[in-house]
Amino acid sequence: MKIIDQRYLESGNRYSTQPCLLSILELDEAVTPEATEKLQKRLYNVLPGLRRLRGVVGKRADAVPPLVELVQQTAIELRRLVLNDVAIGFVGVVPRMQGRYRLVLPATAGAPALAIATQLVSAMLAGRSYNLKAGLAHLRALADRRRKPRGYLMHTARTILMSVIPRRTFSMPSIFRVSMPSSSAAASS
Repeated sequence: MKIIDQRYLESGNRYSTQPCLLSILELDEAVTPEATEKLQKRLYNVLPGLRRLRGVVGKRADAVPPLVELVQQTAIELRRLVLNDVAIGFVGVVPRMQGRYRLVLPATAGAPALAIATQLVSAMLAGRSYNLKAGLAHLRALADRRRKPRGYLMHTARTILMSVIPRRTFSMPSIFRVSMPSSSAAASS
């Protein structure tokens, strides 16, 4: 399972009035329903808030495997734990591309939450452990960095003049001042 493409969608897109992140998730192989059910139970134990997300996530097609929905719900729950924000996402198939699925998440912390969600789900499918505390700490650090106001450019009397008045001026002649030779003068020479 891997994310093969991500695009930022500005507000007023076809999925939401808010900015979104459109991701394409590719599944390598099909996972059995039994393995998906075991994975779901393990995820519910690690992230109890996933149980509440069943009705929140939108589904665009019936052909979406439960594993893709689990990845999306995990990303939304990770984002909720970090930002304390309720989010809605959509999941659907990519037309004419077998094994590829669309995941639409809110733009804020969407990409890192989805990356951690795919790593977590892949590790649990393989029976490996995953350090969820480190992943959440990384997400919190990214969210805190985005919340802090950025520094501003401090202008002094000297820098204001430097930024406004250029040292050299560049001028280009106007097309109205260019004199063109007449066609009779050009033909006679």
